[in-house]
Amino acid sequence: MRDVRIPPLQLGLAIIGVPVGIAVGLIATNAVRTLVEDLPDSALLHGGLTIALAYAAVRLLRVAVPLPGEQRSRTIRVLAQIVVGLLILLAGQTLARFAVIGGAWAAENLGAFDFLGEFVATNGDILAAAFGVAAALAGAVVFGLLGSKLGYQVAGRMAPSARGVIAVTLTAAAGALVALGVGQAIGWLYQIENSQTTVVIPAIVGALIGAAVGVIGVRRGQLGAGLGVYYTSRTIFNTLRSIEPLVMVIVFVIWVGLGPFAGALALGLHTVAALTKLYSEQVESINPGPVEAVRATGATRLQTVVYGVVPQIVAPYISFTMYRWDINVRMSTIIGFGGGGGIGFLLQQNIGLLNYRAAAAQMLAIAIVVASMDYISSRLRERYT
Repeated sequence: MRDVRIPPLQLGLAIIGVPVGIAVGLIATNAVRTLVEDLPDSALLHGGLTIALAYAAVRLLRVAVPLPGEQRSRTIRVLAQIVVGLLILLAGQTLARFAVIGGAWAAENLGAFDFLGEFVATNGDILAAAFGVAAALAGAVVFGLLGSKLGYQVAGRMAPSARGVIAVTLTAAAGALVALGVGQAIGWLYQIENSQTTVVIPAIVGALIGAAVGVIGVRRGQLGAGLGVYYTSRTIFNTLRSIEPLVMVIVFVIWVGLGPFAGALALGLHTVAALTKLYSEQVESINPGPVEAVRATGATRLQTVVYGVVPQIVAPYISFTMYRWDINVRMSTIIGFGGGGGIGFLLQQNIGLLNYRAAAAQMLAIAIVVASMDYISSRLRERYT
């Protein structure tokens, strides 16, 4: 990743393609969510659809990402990749709907353990939102790569002087777009209504910085895009990880109000930052031998990742994810004391009302969930190692 270098024209088109991809991902998510919500409210139906869609996606994945050495039509591979993405999005939304319906049923029929049903239903809502974010990120990656590839094809058909002018123009537009997004985010966060402060000035400054980067890239021929992305993302996630979830939940309570959604946002943001560090370090420490062997067969970059990198990181990723889930279950009790809702809020309420029997049942439920996750984690590691 660090050694990835890219011409400025390709970089400009790639950055411009990112917001387009985000918009396409969000539109696709809303369309799929509307389709799933129009189905009958049956937990059995949505559970069956989830299994069927996931199975179809796994089977079609072999066509979308063929084994090294297999020859398949590029058109077929691209169509298969699009269908796999849609199947995964559909499976995620049906799974979320299954959790919401099943959790609501459990909350009505479990009596003293109704909070478990509410917990499952809340996780269903969170899962639906998470798949929307994942679709937006996937769209950003896909359209960014398409923009880069388009820039490569266009640059090869142009004279060097015209290519330099267009490259500087595109990097200036990309810089203005990035700065405009940052300005809008700051304006929304601090309720700044002056458009000159949040739109005009950031766009001008971003365009100037982008043009300067474009000029440097034209002179050097290429820019170190991989190194820039690496350090930028690392800085962002390090900053997020340095903020405790209890502090985050106070901010989110002000933003979205009291309730489990604020707690879920706080835990989710901190979880992403923490897992990103663990995931990235695991990828950086893999054995280079299998990667070089797959690359020697003439595999593409995607095939190298799928067959050379992924088999080495599946087991550690499962372990890290399950352990973080364990941490989140225990942290949810503390988040509830900060206004994040969930089982922590119920535990605080029962202790305050001297209802120790209900509080003991909730603590027992937490212990059962943690023990169950430890068992599931060990079984998954045994299967995939």
